[in-house]
Amino acid sequence: MILNDYLIFVIGIFATFFTLWSTVPQIRKSLRTRKTDDVSKWLIISLITGLSLWVLYGALKGDIIITGANSIGVSFNTFLLILKLKYTKTNKELSKGNG
Repeated sequence: MILNDYLIFVIGIFATFFTLWSTVPQIRKSLRTRKTDDVSKWLIISLITGLSLWVLYGALKGDIIITGANSIGVSFNTFLLILKLKYTKTNKELSKGNG
């Protein structure tokens, strides 16, 4: 069965929404608690890299949904990485509290 273009577009929109929404709760929690020690810096960097490659792929293919959705994902995860770097306690800060 061949899907029509409208249905494929709708699937792309839903895929975009759920993919992007997955980062929002972590961003909200990080802003609310100002704690990001439990967030993996390498996971975020990996996501930014993968999403950036999807942006490149989408641009080369001329696919606005892939390009747009993943561009927003790069932005969200870059913001999360900035929060991670800002709010993660360093070992020096942890040892100051003990001495």
